[in-house]
Amino acid sequence: MPNPEAAPDIAPQQAEGLLRNRATILSNLVVALLSVLVLRETLPTATTLGWIAGMAALNVARLFLSHWMLRSAWPVRRKLHVFTVGAALSGLSWGCLPVLLLPAGTEADFAFAGFMIAGMTAGAITALCWYQPAYLGFLLGATLPLSASLLTLQQPVYLTMAGQVLFYAIMLGVISAFYSRRLLQNLRLEAALDREHRRLEATRQELALAQSNKWLTLAQLRHHLRTPMNAVIGFSDMLRSEVLGPIGNPKHKAYIDHIHESGTRALQTITQILEVSQAEAGMLTLSRTPLDIRQELTDCLRHHGETAKRLNVTLTADIADDLPPLPCDPDRLRQILDQLLSNALRHTPAGGAITLAARVTPKHWLEIRIADTGIGIPEDRLAEAMTPFVQFDDALVRQHDGIGIGLPLARRLVELHGGSFTLDSAPDQGTTVTIRLPL
Repeated sequence: MPNPEAAPDIAPQQAEGLLRNRATILSNLVVALLSVLVLRETLPTATTLGWIAGMAALNVARLFLSHWMLRSAWPVRRKLHVFTVGAALSGLSWGCLPVLLLPAGTEADFAFAGFMIAGMTAGAITALCWYQPAYLGFLLGATLPLSASLLTLQQPVYLTMAGQVLFYAIMLGVISAFYSRRLLQNLRLEAALDREHRRLEATRQELALAQSNKWLTLAQLRHHLRTPMNAVIGFSDMLRSEVLGPIGNPKHKAYIDHIHESGTRALQTITQILEVSQAEAGMLTLSRTPLDIRQELTDCLRHHGETAKRLNVTLTADIADDLPPLPCDPDRLRQILDQLLSNALRHTPAGGAITLAARVTPKHWLEIRIADTGIGIPEDRLAEAMTPFVQFDDALVRQHDGIGIGLPLARRLVELHGGSFTLDSAPDQGTTVTIRLPL
């Protein structure tokens, strides 16, 4: 349970619960009318009309006042106090009934009045226990005059009834206290949960903003990162080509070649980082043109065929013959396919197999599947594999280059095309990537 000293103020919820639950006020008037029908032969007409008129005026006033207070700017505590006074007066209006019966009421009349008051006080628990003083005012206002009237008659049967009424009132008071306490505990818990939810939502928005700013900052570093690397690659290429004259020391040539290769790899990595940053920041745009997807897939397989042979990995195709032109960005689609095939080749050991399949689904989407027999990914880490810059500690994975942005970038590019990206994998059973693109 929350610390009471730090517990939120629940008075507004209490007031709203009382003021919105106006069914009890209406039920007072309806039951009063039914009671008049039963007691019309016992009570004088003037007395009956006066009592029912007073009951009606009081309950109509309470209805209008509750409706007004819901929208008023009154302090919440004042609303609770006003409602408590109204509930106590309503209870007293019921307590007046046995007093009116004193001159000529029979045992049956007093029993009926007690029955009506018992029903109203019991039924009011759920409606009035939002604020315990309101219910106690109604309970005492209804039962104390009834007990006093019965005690006034000074007959054993009435004295017994009076004792029962008092016992009943005490029991209702205890029950209402328990019910009210549980209700208030729930209100405090709901208020604390709501406050915690708002705090967590604010934190989530701050994290989302920080994440967005991170990607935006990286995306805006394109010029500052690419320009120096282009200079390194360009000048090292000039040096190894001996454009400005021969380089006599063979070791210098080897160093220059190493600089050029390292710069090229670094530029490729920087380009990938910038592209995934632009994709996450929503800064990538596509240019769509119809593409012969079957020819593109064939070219992609041919491009990676030599690498597959060198790694002793079987690369097979299962491409349907009736593939229609695909509206897409050809460069980005080529990037997706190259990344997925390169990723499959990196993680498939010698003797394994990779299959590239393509077909048109019944819903007229192009489905491309790349399945390998590699090391696989545990199911509980699939989401982690789709997070940029996340790498697994698996020894086989660490044998290969990569900074953990290939799959996330491919997924983002597929989504930019309006498609879907699915990753299925299991340890030692391989990985299957399925992309669906709209035709």
